[in-house]
Formats: sequence, structure tokens, C-alpha cells
Amino acid sequence: MARFQYVGRAAGERVAGEMDGINPEYIAAQLQNQGIVPLTIAEIKQNSRVDWSWLPGINKVSVDDLIVFSRQMAALTRSGVPLVRAFTGLIDSTVNSTLKNVMKQIVADLEAGHELSVALGEHPRIFDKFFVKVVRVGEEMGKLEDAFTQIFHYLESGKITRQRITNAVRYPIFVVLTVIVAMGVVNYYVIPAFIHLFAKFGSQLPITTQILVASSNFTRNYAPLLLAILVALIIVGRSVWQRPKGRLFYDRAVLKIPIVGPLLHRIILARLSRIFVLGSRSGMNMVQILSAVESTVNNRFLAQRVADIRLGVSRGESLVKAAQRSQIFTPLVLQMLAVGDETGQFEHMMDEVAEFYEQEVDYEIKGLSSTIEPILLLFLAVLVLVLAMGIFLPLWNLGSGGLAN
Repeated sequence: MARFQYVGRAAGERVAGEMDGINPEYIAAQLQNQGIVPLTIAEIKQNSRVDWSWLPGINKVSVDDLIVFSRQMAALTRSGVPLVRAFTGLIDSTVNSTLKNVMKQIVADLEAGHELSVALGEHPRIFDKFFVKVVRVGEEMGKLEDAFTQIFHYLESGKITRQRITNAVRYPIFVVLTVIVAMGVVNYYVIPAFIHLFAKFGSQLPITTQILVASSNFTRNYAPLLLAILVALIIVGRSVWQRPKGRLFYDRAVLKIPIVGPLLHRIILARLSRIFVLGSRSGMNMVQILSAVESTVNNRFLAQRVADIRLGVSRGESLVKAAQRSQIFTPLVLQMLAVGDETGQFEHMMDEVAEFYEQEVDYEIKGLSSTIEPILLLFLAVLVLVLAMGIFLPLWNLGSGGLAN
């Protein structure tokens, strides 16, 4: 939890002080509830708790852990169990050591008088901004059990989608990795053995064999250099990816990759639509919902477009017009949004949009394997043909006396 210093006015007088919160917006809301008009809010830099969860080997908090946590919290809050008692009980039953330690810190914050959303906001590596915002709205509306129930369904839906994609690409990835390993073995061990055999005859080798020999010699002679270049590319690529402009370029380029790009685009838009529905049901206004979507979408390019929509809505522009200008939705979806805006059933129409995208994603995932497999088989056929011609054609010539001449 961060600490902020604020300056404001109350009853015409200047007031100043400090307050704990998750972000400046939270502090501003708390001040306004106290009748204080905030003028400036600045975070006070201080030593934060050490978070070791990013280190390799440390017990990570998985989506499954968060699904179980959300479901248990929904049941406990629905039963009227006090938060401190609920978290104390979950600590004893939680297997994940990282989540258990986080819960202990949350209990300490709750006992110190902090709100649950503030306590959760101290651990952004585990509870993202959308998670915290939904909990915060649930606190304000007195419907914390509904907030956790919606989070549970949202996380579970995302998990099911990821499992479908994993099942669809597992076989192609396995085949590609096997081919890479096989090619490495052939290049490094098999072809050199044939080179010595062919060299004894001193005849002109077929072009396919010459290609294989050149590839083998290059791999064997420059293996350390190739490995160093690969490591350097990974380091440079990661450094560029971590920069805002590099990440923006990468996220935009990914969406243009054939087959993968359109599927990823629809998956993100399906998630975006679900967040709209959850935010609306949680009582958020449109700007708050768009802000939550912007901070949750794991694609800088689309997040930037959502930010443009949010700015347009905050200036008084209609959501449909701002969404149309962003060019991230299909005409059919824009038409559905327009109908929802005109009839006052925006939440219902966003639910329909989410189902539309989810059905599209489900259809494309089912056809993903049938799309990839022919391309993969064609690649393997060409590869086997080159290997066969490169290795067995000289042997055939040898058997027929071609090399002897």
C-alpha cells in the first residue's frame, strides 16, 4: 500500500495531510467523501515490502489458486463471515506458500483498519488492477460476495479458453520441437559421416547434397557463435520489449500474424467485453469500466485504443462513436453497441457482444489444428524430400556407378 501526501480545501480553508491508498484516484475519492476538495496528491516514496515472487523457483500464485481463492471468498462473505476471520481460515487451508504469506499481510492490514481493496492493492503481482477495482466497488455497494463471484467466473472463463488453445497447439508444437532436435542431430552427426564417404570418390555432388554439406559445416564450425547470437538476440529483444515503444510495436505486429493474430485479437476483445459486463454489474460508471479494461488488457496496442475511447467518453462523446473511431470492433459489434445505447440495455448488449466473440474464439480454436496441420505436413514433406535427395541420391549414384566415373 502506498502513502500519499495531499493538499485540499474544506469549507474554504486549506487542509493538508497524509493518507494510505492504492492510487491517487482512491485518495481523491476518500477526500471527497470527507468533504475535502483535493488540489494536489503526491505519492510519498518509501520502502515497500519485499516481493520475492518474481525469482525463479519461488512458489508462484497460479490462476487456479486465484480461482479457488475467489470462490472461497465468495462463499465466506455470502455467509457473513468477518473478513479477518475468513482470511485466517483460508491461511490454514491454503497450500501455496506465496499466497499464504500474502494472506497474512492482508490480515495485518485489515486489523490495522485498512479496507480489503487497499490491502489487495499492495500485491499487484497477484491481484491485478481489475481484481482490486471490482472488490473496491463491491465494498462500496455492500456486495462483496457478488464481486468475488464475478471475479471467479471471469477467471474460470479465461482458464477454459487458455486450455482450449493449449490443447489445439500442443501437437504442432511437439512436432516442430522434434523436427528441430532431429535436424540438429542430422546436421551435427549424420551428415559429417556421409561427407567422409562422398569425399573418397571426389565426384561432383548433387546440389541438394552440397546444400546439406554446407549447412552441416556451418553449424559445426560456428555453433558457439550461433549460440552467442541467439542469446544476444533474446537479451536485446527482451530489452526492447520492456520499453513502451518496443512493446507497442510488438503487440501491434502480433495482431497481424496470419492465423494467430486474428485469433488473439478476438480473445482479447472477448475478455474486454466480459470486463465491460462485470464492471457494469459491479456498479462502475463508464469511465471507470474503460479504465479497468485499459489496465487489464494485455496488449499495449489495444490498451492504447481503449484509452482513446475512455478519453472520448470522458469528454462527453458517446461510447459508440468513440468505439467506432478506435477501429478495433467489427461493424456488427458496433451495431449491437448502438442498439444497446439507444434502448438503454447496454449491459445486456455487451453480454451479447462477449458471447459473440467467445463463440468466434471457440470456432477458430476448433479449426486451429485443422489449419495448422496441413501447413506443418507440407513443411515436413519438403524437409524429408530435401534430406532424402541430399543423402540417398549420391548413394544411388554410387550404386549405379555414377560416382565411380
